[in-house]
Amino acid sequence: MTTLKNFEKLAVDANPILSAIIGGKARAVFLKADNISFYTTSFNFREVEKYIPVLSAKKTIPPEDLYLALSTLPLCVCDEDFYKTEIQNAKSLIEQKDPKDIHLLALALKLKCSVWSNDKDFDDLGINIYSTLDFIKY
Repeated sequence: MTTLKNFEKLAVDANPILSAIIGGKARAVFLKADNISFYTTSFNFREVEKYIPVLSAKKTIPPEDLYLALSTLPLCVCDEDFYKTEIQNAKSLIEQKDPKDIHLLALALKLKCSVWSNDKDFDDLGINIYSTLDFIKY
């Protein structure tokens, strides 16, 4: 049986990060899995930052609280230079499904790690994909 202890690193999509900063179930995964290194791309991080004002209005949470919550997550943000050698490979695998996912897939390929996302676009790409629900079960 897979447990959170079986993971050393994960490439994290924007949706679990957004869930975590509003106090969703993803927050528990970030906080309880001290043995995992969490990575995301600067592209995904900017996507999260762009969505904070919308999320703030929708959830009636002050934006500064969301930015603070974001800053406390144990998340390493990687620039494109780090994973650029995998961009073409990622494009060929996922561009037809969702071009916005190229960066995260390239990062996962570079790190040789699984992806944490609630997005079905990563299915059937030959990499392990886990949803927040998968981690909550573990």
